[in-house]
Amino acid sequence: MRKLVRTIPVLLLALGVMIAGIGGVGAQDQLTFSMVSHGGIGNPFWVVVIKGMEDACSLLGADCAWLSDPVDNIDDMAGYWDDALARNNDGIGTTVPNPEVIRDGVNRAAEAGIPVIVFNTADPNAGTRDALPTLFYIGANEFLGGRSNANAVLDAADAAGVEIARAVCPIQEVGHSGLEARCAGVRSVFEEAGIPLDQLTINNDVTASAGTFADYFNANPNTNAVFSLGPNPASSLNLYIQEAGVMAGDIFATTHDTSAEIYEMIQNGYLIQAIDQQPYLQGFETIMWLYLNSQFKMAPGGDILTGPGVIDGSNVDAIIELTAQGYR
Repeated sequence: MRKLVRTIPVLLLALGVMIAGIGGVGAQDQLTFSMVSHGGIGNPFWVVVIKGMEDACSLLGADCAWLSDPVDNIDDMAGYWDDALARNNDGIGTTVPNPEVIRDGVNRAAEAGIPVIVFNTADPNAGTRDALPTLFYIGANEFLGGRSNANAVLDAADAAGVEIARAVCPIQEVGHSGLEARCAGVRSVFEEAGIPLDQLTINNDVTASAGTFADYFNANPNTNAVFSLGPNPASSLNLYIQEAGVMAGDIFATTHDTSAEIYEMIQNGYLIQAIDQQPYLQGFETIMWLYLNSQFKMAPGGDILTGPGVIDGSNVDAIIELTAQGYR
């Protein structure tokens, strides 16, 4: 386990030596980067992305800003893009839960010659004429993450000798392209299996959404699979489970992303697995590639996938240790 904990500090040192060696640090004016997101410090997931950004910026000696609402908010991203452009950036990272909200800002960056990298939430129009003028994407393949969770539920139910009668995919931000892709991945597997999948609208209010879960299960008592899409929905599911007296194994459930509560639910048997997209890497690599592109016109050969990875009973204890270090 100690080798894992030391991996990222060694990587940071190696990158620092490389950057200094090619003249990127200390040989020019301070660089400025911004990351515009639909979520921020009010969500534990984004705290890890921000740490990745801050570590990269510290290596570079760069002036970096995270621009977002404290809690998830897509509509306000246009205003944060205005703030980013006012900073005279060398590069900008952005999430793209809704490309139309930020299209004007991204177009203005392109016109000014500012490189833009998409992180965490891919442009749903990538590869089409409607794609935003960005370089590439750093993040998980959300559709494949949904398929992984769906197959894990079917495998667990089969091992328990239980048939999945009905499933639900609760979505906390309607219109969020990444969340929709997660549900679409589940649906692709369940349609093949002939199992009905409902989509339930909830929000990021844990208590209110637990009530929505209760109403749904009262109306659909045969539902025995749940695909939650993030930490807050997982917390809502956990609250419902505890209040309703649901036992581990009664509902086959998965989630995406990480939190202390998610780890505990895995350990206690209430979650089969969580899809991990390695948020630290999304923050760290976005800044590093903005640096390499803005200074040396370097780019990878395609998108950089940070997931899907799986956290389950086999590795959750190791992940808990790394989370304490701020890397997971």
